[in-house]
Amino acid sequence: MSNISKKVSIALSLAMLCGMASGCSSSSPSSSSTAPSSSTAPSASSGSGASSQDAGQIDTSTPVTLEWYVAENNHPADDVVLPAIDKYFQEQINATMNIHFIPASEYKDKMTPILMSGQTVDIINANGTSTSAISYVDYVNQGTFFAMDELLPKYAPKTYEMIPEGFWDAMKINGNIYGIPSYKDSVTIKSLVINKTMAEALGMDTYEGKTVKNMQEVVPMLYEALEKRNAAFPEDANSSPYIPITRCCWNIDEWAPYESLNNIAVTNIPGVEAYAGKGSGEIVFNKYETDEYRAYCQNQAKMVNDGVLPADVWNFDTERVYSQQGKYILEDTHEGLIEIDPHAFSDQWEGVLVPFEKTFGSTAYIHNAVECISSSSKNPERAMMALELINTDNFVATALRFGLEGQHWNMSDVQGVVSFEGTTNADPANRAYYSWYGAQFGSLKACYMPQGTSPDFVDRLLAENEKAILDTNMGFVFDPAPVANEVAACSSVEGEFTNNLKFGFLVDQKGTDPAVVEETVNKTVDEFIAKLKENGVDKIIEEAQKQLDAWRAEHK
Repeated sequence: MSNISKKVSIALSLAMLCGMASGCSSSSPSSSSTAPSSSTAPSASSGSGASSQDAGQIDTSTPVTLEWYVAENNHPADDVVLPAIDKYFQEQINATMNIHFIPASEYKDKMTPILMSGQTVDIINANGTSTSAISYVDYVNQGTFFAMDELLPKYAPKTYEMIPEGFWDAMKINGNIYGIPSYKDSVTIKSLVINKTMAEALGMDTYEGKTVKNMQEVVPMLYEALEKRNAAFPEDANSSPYIPITRCCWNIDEWAPYESLNNIAVTNIPGVEAYAGKGSGEIVFNKYETDEYRAYCQNQAKMVNDGVLPADVWNFDTERVYSQQGKYILEDTHEGLIEIDPHAFSDQWEGVLVPFEKTFGSTAYIHNAVECISSSSKNPERAMMALELINTDNFVATALRFGLEGQHWNMSDVQGVVSFEGTTNADPANRAYYSWYGAQFGSLKACYMPQGTSPDFVDRLLAENEKAILDTNMGFVFDPAPVANEVAACSSVEGEFTNNLKFGFLVDQKGTDPAVVEETVNKTVDEFIAKLKENGVDKIIEEAQKQLDAWRAEHK
């Protein structure tokens, strides 16, 4: 898809705003923001966002142009929404905002040559820790991002105040802050979705109003559902292709949670301690060289062999036909959800969101959605003022996610919750402009909520941040430089083994001799661990332990 670059220069329209300041400000999710009352952006006189006056007599008399590259798909109504957002930025901070949307799957590949060329970039997403993402830590170490410690309190005071100190600590690399974390589910909030309709039909517990410790607790329920499904609906049990009871292959951290220091080096979470004999956050260990990981791999293979999971999940029900029909008791696992519309996944069955008992903060999770200023920016101060609007202004936050009032959404009967009925966003399969929940666009705190979401959704989400386990190593950032070669080599080894073990690909078909399955898994895990050791995994663990010891001596 092509990038979007929109420029619009529109004069201020003060008359439009005369009635806006009176009647809208109290309804906004953020007291600092004013809701738009039409399909166009409110102008600077409305008091919305961070105008130059709000920012403390900052001189914005010279117009500037900002280039913002966002990990986001294009929308049919970009040519309507983006100019309106640009107009608002011009009025608020005298900056033309050129917004370039690049699909997340293409973001790193397209951004890397742009950054290497020295082309002007002002705002950029750091969007994960995987090899396919713009990694916050890696790109800071490459000198890609601008240190913003001095800019934040002056040019983005509301954003700086909004985000807790502990989260800012997690953003520090060598003592400096280089990015603004998207303030949303800023801690690890895990959950799963149970098919309530199917559970009731089978006479099973729906888990409504309950929590689970981890996915180990869910396995007996899956086997119960399989047995009862086969008895009640033999046509599904004997169908061709065979229909399993779920296609959800969860991750190791949902089986046995840990705090990640890098992809391999991890620690236990205080108060959870899912890995026996590995301390409470002070001991670094290789997550793959544990009894818990081996048990996880054995379970995945066993579930494939027993028909709980499909034998080739990557090529099974790829169009989600069986999912829509409600054939699975477990829809999937999720991160960041605290509520769902019962029919969020299908109009043929109701789902129940079942949260994990405990949430926790970690540096790695916070680094998954970060807004940074490029070191190539010619106007870092104005870029920071733009980020203030992106994170704290109601019009900007809502328009970036749902488009414009009157065209793409209208206020529902519940203040603070938008409705798409009668707009160009009405058809969920053919929306003109919709991106929920848009972590790449910054904080959710100033944004209206979409229909089907409670008006207090963000308050509840932020409450989860407050009650999470934060006595972790949040703020510690592993420097891979001393073991860069070993990290690269072990990452390659991970790619060779982890998918086969996670998805049960070692089992060709269900009904294989269980002893053969167990032996095959043990042999494969042994080979995996041995190959990691050959490629220096112990050196990685040793280096991570040394760095963590030094950090904890200062911070704990």
